[in-house]
Amino acid sequence: MGTYKKEPRCIWHHFRVTEKEEIQIHRDMANADYLSMSKYFRHMILKQKITAEKVIVTDRTIRNQINNLSAQIERIGVNFNQAVRALHSSLNVKQKNGKPLINGKAAAYFLNQLAMLSEEIIQKQNEIISYVSEITHDNSSSHLTPHPRK
Repeated sequence: MGTYKKEPRCIWHHFRVTEKEEIQIHRDMANADYLSMSKYFRHMILKQKITAEKVIVTDRTIRNQINNLSAQIERIGVNFNQAVRALHSSLNVKQKNGKPLINGKAAAYFLNQLAMLSEEIIQKQNEIISYVSEITHDNSSSHLTPHPRK
């Protein structure tokens, strides 16, 4: 009441709500012990901080993200090659009893798993490139294709 005497509230704000929203407003007012809808709305609007984050996405931002993604995938490829080399070299390692440390079937299984994961990574990268292409309306993006190792 003190605020009204000092500065009369003469500006009206109108907005629409659905019936469900109206019920929710009255429920929230009752839970917060507000008798006046005006006081409730003023409190909700003026006392609560509302932060809005403006996200600016530019071609440069998108290209930087794609470059970062490509660098990460390249590092995964290096790890993939190291795993394949280690697997191939372990085929020649023998246990004390003379049996190979890893048999051919196990090696083939692991190589197959690595190949499937590699294809999945490439597919995900292509999906990202396609998505970015749609966003930027740039249809000149190139897709990666898996290249067999020699």
